[in-house]
Amino acid sequence: MPGPQKEQSLNTPRAFPRFLLDIRIIVRGKEALYGRTKDLGEGGLGATLPGNIEIGQIAEVEFQLPLHAEPLKLQAEVRYRQGFQYGFRFTHITEEQKALIRRATRDLPVSP
Repeated sequence: MPGPQKEQSLNTPRAFPRFLLDIRIIVRGKEALYGRTKDLGEGGLGATLPGNIEIGQIAEVEFQLPLHAEPLKLQAEVRYRQGFQYGFRFTHITEEQKALIRRATRDLPVSP
């Protein structure tokens, strides 16, 4: 099992709040990994993935937002990892994509 890897920047507050959301996610980097999101916000997401992705790696994340017909596909950087728990920061997200995330998460509880 991989050891914990954490970034120093985790002590700084997030630019956008994250909301608790458990949905299926596909992460495509060196290989495709299937897992579940833990939380989601305009700036990124947390997920549980059974695989190995290095901190700093850029991958495509794909997930289906509640009440949205098409899956959302975004580029994201791995910013945090502890075991199979990962934190991703979106690297190229449009205002339209941010608005979709805001609409999907507006009534959800805030992640601790």
